[in-house]
Amino acid sequence: MKKSAKKELQPKVKLLEVNFADMKIGQTMVIGTPQLILELTRKIPAGECWSIKDLRQALAKKLKADVACPVTTAMFLRRGIEEIVAQGVGEDTPPFWRAVEVGSPLFKKLSASAQEVILKHLKR
Repeated sequence: MKKSAKKELQPKVKLLEVNFADMKIGQTMVIGTPQLILELTRKIPAGECWSIKDLRQALAKKLKADVACPVTTAMFLRRGIEEIVAQGVGEDTPPFWRAVEVGSPLFKKLSASAQEVILKHLKR
């Protein structure tokens, strides 16, 4: 069953009950949203590239959690990028290319058109 879009638009903070990835039992873990994650890319200075781990740390700090989920952060960043590319990149577009390392697993999963946008902006 598909989750409602309205429910998905709200970030969630959960208490970890098991160790997962680099996160430990008892830590609070945030699950962001595509829009929130894309907005965080606006904080990345021009000429810099953040890793998913950097983005996760910023997301956790923003929502006052210990950590951010690595799976949903990457998944929602990818979803947001693909939606932006499909709609057309404009002047107001969050600089998502600053949060995707060329050659990373995330970069490889992006569509060819999304990869082109990233490579174009990195050449500037």
